[in-house]
Amino acid sequence: MRARAVEAAPRHVTSAHATLTLWEALASTVPAARGAVVLTVRGAAEDVAAACDAPLAASAAAALDELCERTGPTLATVLECTACGQVLDVPLDLEALASSAQTAHDEGDPLERRVVWESGEVVVRAPTTSDVLDALTAPDPARHLRERCETWPPGADTTADVRARVARAADDLTGLAGATVRSSCPGCGRDVSADVDVVDLLTERVTEQARALLIEIAELAAAYGWSQESVLAMSPVRRRAYLDLVRTEW
Repeated sequence: MRARAVEAAPRHVTSAHATLTLWEALASTVPAARGAVVLTVRGAAEDVAAACDAPLAASAAAALDELCERTGPTLATVLECTACGQVLDVPLDLEALASSAQTAHDEGDPLERRVVWESGEVVVRAPTTSDVLDALTAPDPARHLRERCETWPPGADTTADVRARVARAADDLTGLAGATVRSSCPGCGRDVSADVDVVDLLTERVTEQARALLIEIAELAAAYGWSQESVLAMSPVRRRAYLDLVRTEW
C-alpha cells in the first residue's frame, strides 16, 4: 500500500510553461527513471543519463523540493486500513520528511556505508536509478539490487545482527526514496503504514496541474482562436478572467 495525494492549495504559482515541460518529460519516461528526470529539469544534473547515475536519495530529494513548491509544506494524503477498510485522511508534513532525510544524510557518507564486524566488512553503496533499471530486468529485482549495491567478503560468516546492520545502512542510503507514513486507525485502533513515493506524488500533482492547464488552453483556443503560446503568455489572473467570460457566455 502507498500514500495517495488529494487536493491541496499551492504555496505559490509555478509557471505554466514549467508545469507543461515537466509533465511532458515525466509522461514520456518510464516510472523508474522519473526521479532522474526531475533531477535534470531542476538543473542538478547535466542530462538524464548523468542523473541516472546519481543516488536515488538525491532524485527523491529533488522531487520533494519540487512538490513543496507546488503544494506547500503539507500534503493531504489518504491511507486505507487493511484491517477494517476505513479510509484515513493523513496530512503529510513534507518539511519534516525533508528534515529527517537531511539528518540521516548528515550523519554519514551519502554514497556508501561500511558495516564492520570482527571477521569482515561489507561495503553498502547508495542505489542509483541505473541500478534500479538494471534490477528490473532480473527475475528477482530486490535481490539483484542488493547484489549490485552490497560488496561482501568472500565466504563471509555473518550473524543476524550483521545482516540487520547492513539492511539499516541500505535503508539510510535510500533516503526519501524509501520513506514511510504511519498513522493509527480510529476505527479499529490498528497501526496503518504506507510507502511514500515522493516521485509518484509529484507526478500525480504535475499531471493534475498540466491537465487543468490544457483544458484552459483548449477552451480559450476554441473561443478566441488563440495559440497555446498566446494563452500561456498571459498571467494566471488574466487567463482566469477570460475563462470566466467564456464560461459565462456559454
